[in-house]
Amino acid sequence: MTQLNSVDLVQQHPQRIKIPCVSFFKRYFNTNSLIIAIFFSLPIYLSIFGENLIIKILNSIISIIAFYLFFNQKHSFFQTGFFIGIFWFYWIGLSFRYYNLSYLIPFIILFIGIGYGIIFWILNKIFSLFKFSIFHLPFSILLWGLFFIFGFDYLKPFTFDWLKPEVLISNSLFLPYKITLFLLILAIILKNKFSFILILIPLFFSKPHIDKPNLKINLITTYIPQDKKWDKNFIPQEIKNNFKHIQNSINREYDVVVLPESAFPIFLNRYPNLIKKLKELSTKITIITGALHLKNNQFYNSTYIFEDKKMIILDKHILVPFGEYIPFPFFQKEINKIFFNGASDYKTSKNFGEFKIKNYTFLNAICYEATIEKLYQKKPKYVIAMSNMAWFMPSIAPILQKLLINIYALKYKKRVYHSLNYYKSYKIPRK
Repeated sequence: MTQLNSVDLVQQHPQRIKIPCVSFFKRYFNTNSLIIAIFFSLPIYLSIFGENLIIKILNSIISIIAFYLFFNQKHSFFQTGFFIGIFWFYWIGLSFRYYNLSYLIPFIILFIGIGYGIIFWILNKIFSLFKFSIFHLPFSILLWGLFFIFGFDYLKPFTFDWLKPEVLISNSLFLPYKITLFLLILAIILKNKFSFILILIPLFFSKPHIDKPNLKINLITTYIPQDKKWDKNFIPQEIKNNFKHIQNSINREYDVVVLPESAFPIFLNRYPNLIKKLKELSTKITIITGALHLKNNQFYNSTYIFEDKKMIILDKHILVPFGEYIPFPFFQKEINKIFFNGASDYKTSKNFGEFKIKNYTFLNAICYEATIEKLYQKKPKYVIAMSNMAWFMPSIAPILQKLLINIYALKYKKRVYHSLNYYKSYKIPRK
């Protein structure tokens, strides 16, 4: 009897050798979904390398390809949403490292992916119910196009609305307007000889004129890791560094100095000696800094403004879901007790804060607030924002935040000054 080796067996009876995992992968994994999600995410990741012309050209081309693939390739909408959710928001779970909950990170990432996967799947199921056509185009495709233009403004799981299609063109040759999205998506859906013209039209849109205050504003960048940020042994050094930044700004004859969110990682209003020193320095320069605020035994994340020996405290209006409060109507105390060592949710002010510097009115924005569209709908032309991105580093979180701020700043003609910890501070527009 002739003995067959494994190679002979496969050659004679290939159907008999099956690897369950590979078979399952081939049956249920949709390659197109992964490719679409990659193209939908590349403009964010490429923006890590700056805002130069090459990046803008690449992002312009990639955004068109992303929309084209979404509307013209067969794909699993669940898997497309799943991968987009992970590529855009994997970093949310990184903050749990600082609550000794690192083991939850993979589950949080998976939860985010599944959540967005379900959203895309449900939307496609609803849109697929409309099986008729208009102008020889499936109505379901038109609904998806409209949703890309307008629907994501209302897609806010747990009040979080950072999934904006405009992000794809925020750092591109195109201006991130609704009309730009409309023309690009219309061109891709129509796929006719006029499509190229529709794509070219947004390239001729001009940037709006945005007023600039006659103030020299110094935006301070710090690089304090999150595991040191609240270390009692390191806090004195942080405070010392803050005063160095303030004094350096005075020496360089700035009108205003802006420090990042929680630059003073203490309840600053409970330290009269520090307040006295800041008030004295405020006769030479306006000082804006982040710190905690304790009022009626309740915690606030706040902005402190010192000018001409006067102090104003503006509390945060919009909190970060899960980071600063639990966005459930029930069980907040239980969740905080189990996962966050019994910490209490932060409290909020009733409205967005506003303040004046030499007759210029500024809107106050602390981290997440700087990406809230309602803030930019307010009348003041200028925004001073501060963030602490050390919670999520290394990641694309500050890049995504910057792209979103750029969208709203252009849309509502605002000038934004943003001071950050663990990412370079910036102005929008840059000039």
